[in-house]
Amino acid sequence: MLLNAMKPLFKYLLALALVMPTTVGFAQAFNPVGTWRTRLDAEVRIDRCGRQFCGVVTKAAKPGLTDKRNPDPKLRNRPIEGILLITFSKSEEPKAFVGELYNPLDGKMYEGTAKMPNPQTIRLKGCLFYSILCLKEDWVKIAP
Repeated sequence: MLLNAMKPLFKYLLALALVMPTTVGFAQAFNPVGTWRTRLDAEVRIDRCGRQFCGVVTKAAKPGLTDKRNPDPKLRNRPIEGILLITFSKSEEPKAFVGELYNPLDGKMYEGTAKMPNPQTIRLKGCLFYSILCLKEDWVKIAP
């Protein structure tokens, strides 16, 4: 009698054991940590920074570029390399992140999202005016 009562529990545990390895692998496959190439051929390294992810420019699109459009005149001569470009946290949506993006082309911060349609692509979207005007850009992963 006890054995019959435990059959549903065994089936549940067996199903869970079969599914667990695939869900863990799936979650790890969509990890944004790594080095990414931008549309303009710059490189950005994304790593964990506390509970968030941070992206720092490791290679500018062209040597010697500075942050010349920064609103703070004191920062306009700093090199693009080393600038914190993105800060984001995991979103409720699967494979998605929310946070802030700095655009050195105009010197402004934007609210944005980062989604990973696959493990080798991250799609950034920065918006103005409560998501009325948005720009998107895909980056390609070049190193783990």
